[in-house]
Amino acid sequence: MGFTEDGGLKFHGFTYYPRFPGQQDPPYEPSKVLMVERIRTLKHRPYWEKDVLAKLGLPMEVKSSQAVIVANTPSMCAQLWKVKHLIRVTPITFPQGLPEDGDAAGARLQDNGELVFNPKLKSDALVAATQSKPEDRRDYLDTDTVKKHLRLKWLMPY
Repeated sequence: MGFTEDGGLKFHGFTYYPRFPGQQDPPYEPSKVLMVERIRTLKHRPYWEKDVLAKLGLPMEVKSSQAVIVANTPSMCAQLWKVKHLIRVTPITFPQGLPEDGDAAGARLQDNGELVFNPKLKSDALVAATQSKPEDRRDYLDTDTVKKHLRLKWLMPY
């Protein structure tokens, strides 16, 4: 990075001319992962665009709104650039910090790209070990009992 004679900043591949002399851009930390959603149909699209979306793991159905998580790497960004007119890319932010080992169970990815944790959904190994098995409970219904009950409800619904 260096300065040119006409006041521009020379970067690798381009020259940036700030609006005001001495203007500094605010520091920006790019997201490590991206959420990618398909927003257009693949009907009448060329095969190479369909292949890129298949490599990303996006479904080919028309009414699907599934999102996939991809790494923010130069090679992945090059693939996303080829199909940028078919997808929506949202950077994932971590307002509560990066997840640890036990936090991933209570995590939820919101539509705006925030990964939030709900402490009530954490799995506790001690609680799981002390709970009784479903077969030992009195109100447990096995498959045969459920089938019998549903058959009776089908024959006499009221």
